[in-house]
Amino acid sequence: MSTHSVRSRSWHRRSLALLAGLALAGSAVVPVAGAAPLTPASATAPAGLSGAARAADPAPLRTVRVSTSAELAAAFAGAVAGDRIVLAAGEYSMVKLADKAGTADHPIVIEGATLGGAVVTGGQLEVTRSQHVVVRGLAWRNAATLKIEASTNVRLTRNDFRLAFVPPADPSSSRHWVSIAGEGSGYNRVDHNAFAGKTVLGNYVTVYGGATQISQHDRIDHNYFADSPAQPVNGGEAIRLGVSALSDSSSFAIVEHNLFENCDSDPEIVSLKSDDNTVRYNTFRTSAGSVVARRGDRNAIHGNVFLGGGKAGTGGVRLYGDDQRVHDNYFEGLAGSGYTAALQVDGGDVDGSGSTSAHWRVHRATIVHNTFVGNVSNIELGANYVYPPADVTIANNVVVGSTGRLFAEHKATDGLTLAGNIAYPEGDATLGITAQPGQIRVADPLLVRSGGLWRLRQGPAVDAAVGTYPFVVEDLDGQPRDQHPDIGADEVSTAPVLRHPLTASDVGPQSDL
Repeated sequence: MSTHSVRSRSWHRRSLALLAGLALAGSAVVPVAGAAPLTPASATAPAGLSGAARAADPAPLRTVRVSTSAELAAAFAGAVAGDRIVLAAGEYSMVKLADKAGTADHPIVIEGATLGGAVVTGGQLEVTRSQHVVVRGLAWRNAATLKIEASTNVRLTRNDFRLAFVPPADPSSSRHWVSIAGEGSGYNRVDHNAFAGKTVLGNYVTVYGGATQISQHDRIDHNYFADSPAQPVNGGEAIRLGVSALSDSSSFAIVEHNLFENCDSDPEIVSLKSDDNTVRYNTFRTSAGSVVARRGDRNAIHGNVFLGGGKAGTGGVRLYGDDQRVHDNYFEGLAGSGYTAALQVDGGDVDGSGSTSAHWRVHRATIVHNTFVGNVSNIELGANYVYPPADVTIANNVVVGSTGRLFAEHKATDGLTLAGNIAYPEGDATLGITAQPGQIRVADPLLVRSGGLWRLRQGPAVDAAVGTYPFVVEDLDGQPRDQHPDIGADEVSTAPVLRHPLTASDVGPQSDL
């Protein structure tokens, strides 16, 4: 058994072992039909929640306690704003929750009495045409997906998803574990959950929309995504934001503070198929794939840590489309190349018009203040398709490696700006591109190992960045950039470190972050 498997199973046991406390304060306790008389709920907040989470959790107007699937269905049918439906430990079959209107001050909350003690083994939860609903602290072991349809301000938090799908006879049959879709959907949140053990095709989380508009302003944060083995065909992303037919609409989604471990089921771990998304502050460990701006424009990918551990196929970021920004990311030990290079500014098979499912040519990508160390392939340009990328800026990056070409321009880029980069080819590595010292300076950046990453110390990269990029205001650790920024993802600073590479204890149901 691998060390990772032991760690994941131990973490899962801890998530189910927390037995004191999801009962919350309420002004009334209401039994459902046929249930025994109930006592008032405890005034304590859920164990494992941070103080900030407690403060943000309004007291219920009434608490409805259930212990059977029939009682749960009755509680759903009668739910009104301010209800807290508390599930005792046991097994349940889910039903639809439709046309329910909670409010910001009085949401409808569905939660386990103990974290992970209420186990969903059957049925399907579909929250449809509803607002301000919270689903918290349940263990999902059923064989049906969870859907949020045409709803707003729905929150899935501190759940443990290990769905019990039987692999279908057709390997292309796809099942998305959590989907957000429908006309007018938006402002939903998926946070502090665990998703693990996906053995069939499909996404852990997918965001769709209505006929012409993707769901907007959704947030996916502080989740643990793990253990999804490679699938025989395309379509196994951990997260997908959009679909080709909606890829010209703006999502404004934020994917942040998530941990991905051994997510190998698709070359696109996070797939962006819409405009104006942000992917930031996530950690990717030994996951065979990349964050891919697959279709859509103006996406920002920054502050992420990619740690490949030398595992085959591990990648970083791949780009298509217009005006993508990649900055302040850290890439180390990635063994992929081509589609899964540490950074692939790819070619396109259409330019300006064409099928929404095509690979659209890159225009005006900006790649600045990233650090690349010890990868098989670091920065590649135009490895695939017909049209080379156009008007690409690559500035103020640190690239250190001992194999291959540190920069690989497969097609002559139609407008390439290089400025302020530092490259240090060691061993058998070569620079791989013709450049002037002001474009790429060949020098040892004098990195030092600290906090699990290679960081700057006083040397040629400090205070040496060129150009002005207003969106670069802090480094990988959340430390502010000063008036003379350093090259790479790290800024030498005495300011407090606000972020670090994530581990399993930082995310998921028990996290206090």
